[in-house]
Amino acid sequence: MIVKNQYGEIDFGEHLSQQRVIDENVSKVAVTLSGGVDSSLVMYLLCEYIMKNNIDYQILPFTGVDKLRPTNEWYAREIALYFKEKYPNIKFLDHYTFKYDHEPGNTHHKRKNHIVHERRLYTEEDIKIFFCGKSANPPKDEAIKHGLWSKREEERDTDDGDWQSKVFFRAYTGPNNDINNRFIYRPLAFQHKKFIAQCYEDFGLMEELFPMTASCIAYEENSNYFSEPCKKCWWCKEKHWAFGMYDGGIE
Repeated sequence: MIVKNQYGEIDFGEHLSQQRVIDENVSKVAVTLSGGVDSSLVMYLLCEYIMKNNIDYQILPFTGVDKLRPTNEWYAREIALYFKEKYPNIKFLDHYTFKYDHEPGNTHHKRKNHIVHERRLYTEEDIKIFFCGKSANPPKDEAIKHGLWSKREEERDTDDGDWQSKVFFRAYTGPNNDINNRFIYRPLAFQHKKFIAQCYEDFGLMEELFPMTASCIAYEENSNYFSEPCKKCWWCKEKHWAFGMYDGGIE
């Protein structure tokens, strides 16, 4: 399923066919739904992909929640319900959430807990594919211009061009890291937020879906008790760079 605009192009689902995942009789997939615009777009594209190709996937919304910042669960649940109502012919499984400790600026606990729960769902619920909304950083010149260079997640840079590790790969586990496990699919890994913003415009998602999303990662003291975006965190700045507004349509 080709998705293309002036900022880039992806063939959503291509890697699933290339890696013969569909041939493995996959029936259940998860979407790592953070409540942000990226993962929400992936959920939309997956639903469209399922409908257009008549694929019998059951979707499990999958959300990790920082114990000190519970708001993303609220947004993620609202977004999951939106898709359930929008696509009544797709089977949605119960929303799976888990909580983790987190130190600002340190993503270790988040990553560790995601791995634990991904493995659990793979083993206990037969979830073979995890669709992830991780996207690329803004181009370097734009990042420097808008204060998005120094605190970026460097793993989101796309200089190495290694699509296999960034877009689609087998995750491994076992005592020697030698047991094939779940697939991780990141279709937006080489597309930055302006590509995503244009997709929202092109697919008519700005009126209903966009207002449900939230990118701000500030804690209560910097967000008026989670009632407004801080406008200062890296993710607020990135959203404004791409969409021209912060969470809630605030300019």
